[in-house]
Amino acid sequence: MRISVFITSYNQRDLLKEAVDSVLAQTRPASQIVIVDDASGDGSQELIQTYASSHPGVITPVLREQNGGVAQARIDALRANTGDHVTYVDGDDRFLPHKLEAEAAALEAAPAAGIAFSNNRYMSEDWSEELYTWIDGEPVPQGDVFFETFTRKFPRRSLFRMELVRYAAWREIGFHDPTLRIYEDFDMRIRLTKKLRAVYADTVTSEIRTHGAGLSKSPDLTHLACLRHLAANNAHLLDDLTADRRREAQIELKVWIARIAARGSLAALRKGAVIDASSLAAGAARIACGRLRQ
Repeated sequence: MRISVFITSYNQRDLLKEAVDSVLAQTRPASQIVIVDDASGDGSQELIQTYASSHPGVITPVLREQNGGVAQARIDALRANTGDHVTYVDGDDRFLPHKLEAEAAALEAAPAAGIAFSNNRYMSEDWSEELYTWIDGEPVPQGDVFFETFTRKFPRRSLFRMELVRYAAWREIGFHDPTLRIYEDFDMRIRLTKKLRAVYADTVTSEIRTHGAGLSKSPDLTHLACLRHLAANNAHLLDDLTADRRREAQIELKVWIARIAARGSLAALRKGAVIDASSLAAGAARIACGRLRQ
């Protein structure tokens, strides 16, 4: 198994160094590390070039001259891939040393699976405090997890991250949707799990930094627009389910999206942003009452 790891980053020079070092420190070394910089202006590209010079044949730099957003950065990384399996880490997070070894072993022990994922730990911004782990004793879906992924029926209603995936599947279903500013990873996981079975490696293998600068802090209207687009584009993947199962999937996802819209409406009202609150409330109502396919 040849494993490629890709890292995407934008203006995260100091954090990026930690991410790259965590991949280089793996007990099962990666055959390739693709680092995509999305036109940073903070010295990140110079740092990446230094890494590439120090690790020839291992680190593949992709240095964009214009910012194209996270989805396009992920697409560029996957196009540069040379491994038969691929995983990733965002430029502000990091792997623990056994990440690749644990997930590769899980796939090797389950030949029918094409996706391996593991537990992760959420940390404070300065890494000084462990806030929580994603899975803390809850049952974890494995095998055919398309339904659970579409409806987000995983612990904490949060999906697996930094999964190790058979690369041929990426090429067959297509890469990320470049029109999605956020949730491009959710969209991709829906399509991957429709095709591939998944296996869980029961160990914490990565640490995710919690801070206020991530894309998840995008405006609530952006969240709503991207989720409605995602839901409509993937609704056809439910067609082979039974009528009851299809209806359950539609309701579960619509309720989750509507809750996000309602939460945004409340936050906007507290700030006095009446227009945004009205827009979010209207969006929540359309999702709750309407169909996923538009």
